[in-house]
Amino acid sequence: MIYARPPTEEEYIELKRMTRQAIGRVSQRAHVILLSAQRYTVPELATLFAMSHATVRFWIRRFNVHGPAGL
Repeated sequence: MIYARPPTEEEYIELKRMTRQAIGRVSQRAHVILLSAQRYTVPELATLFAMSHATVRFWIRRFNVHGPAGL
């Protein structure tokens, strides 16, 4: 099972800001990462956000490599 890595304190602050201020899908992606870091599974996240499993995995992998800027 793939999960987002735990965000650093700075990344966590940025992700929380993104959930409130980013437009559209970027806000949604930040939510996905925060929940994944809390060990929500890919199938759970896909259902919650009406995304495919592949899309959820894509954004988790992207965050794990590039951090919030990758979203």
